[in-house]
Amino acid sequence: MRITMICIGSTGDVRPYLVLGRELRRRGHEVSICAFASFASAVKAEGLGFRPVSGDVKTFMANLMNGANGVAFLRQVRDTLREFIEPFLSDLEAATEGAQAIVGTYFGQVFQSLAEMRHVPYVQTHYFPIDPNPQAPIASAPGQRVGKAWNLATYQLGHLLISTLEKYYLSDWRQSRGMSPRRLEAAPSYELCGHLIPVLYAISPLIMPRPARWGENIHMTGFWLDRRESAYQPDPALAAFLDAGEKPVYIGFGSMNAGDMAETLDVVREAVRESGVRAVLSTGWGGVDIPPEENLYVAGFVPHDWLFDRVSAVVHHGGAGTTAAGITAGRPTLVVPFGGDQPFWATRVKALGIGPTAIPRDRLTAPRLARALTELTETPKYRVAARELGERLRLERGEVIAANIIEHELRKWLREEGLPPDPALEQSRPAPPDASPSTPAG
Repeated sequence: MRITMICIGSTGDVRPYLVLGRELRRRGHEVSICAFASFASAVKAEGLGFRPVSGDVKTFMANLMNGANGVAFLRQVRDTLREFIEPFLSDLEAATEGAQAIVGTYFGQVFQSLAEMRHVPYVQTHYFPIDPNPQAPIASAPGQRVGKAWNLATYQLGHLLISTLEKYYLSDWRQSRGMSPRRLEAAPSYELCGHLIPVLYAISPLIMPRPARWGENIHMTGFWLDRRESAYQPDPALAAFLDAGEKPVYIGFGSMNAGDMAETLDVVREAVRESGVRAVLSTGWGGVDIPPEENLYVAGFVPHDWLFDRVSAVVHHGGAGTTAAGITAGRPTLVVPFGGDQPFWATRVKALGIGPTAIPRDRLTAPRLARALTELTETPKYRVAARELGERLRLERGEVIAANIIEHELRKWLREEGLPPDPALEQSRPAPPDASPSTPAG
């Protein structure tokens, strides 16, 4: 089938889609990925089609990830969308022209509305909880550890605010294309053209047990990780640093470039000096030049799947992709969340016993980080728990399970619509998964 996958986000959002897209392509499907233009080369390198959307990913992420939460966060989303919503929707229409199915990361009901307009199946995917559950509040909600009643209430409030926001920027577009206006809703809507939308969480239930209250259309597949051997060749200076002493700590904040990143990285440098650890500092999208020091190697882009096997622990912003890579590598973890879903991952790291209490970006100081680095590297229980969890996660094949579910749901759609079987679906030869992590918790 012709499948368009839409992923609006940073590298950590797009990379799992490359893995899933590769698996779907291996099964004989014609796959295209719609993302910001800066990801064109990475998508095409996988042999996948590429469809660009307007806007700059760095500006987009900076506008969203600056530490705000609750209503303030949604106000930022509104202001960000106001500037590019019309060309954005136009680009999405062009990207889905001719698609027989749409797979999309969560972006309210925008992608669902595209599927409704084209009357094609839609599969929604998530990297963090968006369906009501008592274990964690909705992303960007304040009060990560208030309790179960608050956690559940945040989803009602969050979805009500999201649908209010969508009435602002989506209703006119829907009406102009013959669809009813967006309704105010306090829960996710999973009805599409008389079908139930399947939902895939690229999260392992080893990280967060599957909530028993979730419907049968909601699946936890496990992480979608690139398991191919890395062909990366490090700079000789990096290789020499890694070989020069005990394994260093990785420190990096990926796509975070909101606020004063120079100040943040100065705090990191001072904390490395105070703690005495060896560290590899990745400047990511911070755009700041940092001189190297005796115990500090400053790196540009280094693939996580290569580097994390060569460090003793990881310190990062708590993006879903970076967290998955660090945990699967079996590395003790410290999270410095900036915003969005990152506080969720920070609380999971602590709950799993694989690292210290997170330090939010707005509370980050050199003494705090130095103490946390010492605790991270000198606490044996973190190493043991991280190693054991990583070994179990490496047995999962989340992308295979996800592709199996997608194909099952596409066959189901065709049957329910009374349409003939699709040759690619009938001839598909899925690889058997090593484990099935989609079993509901009791």
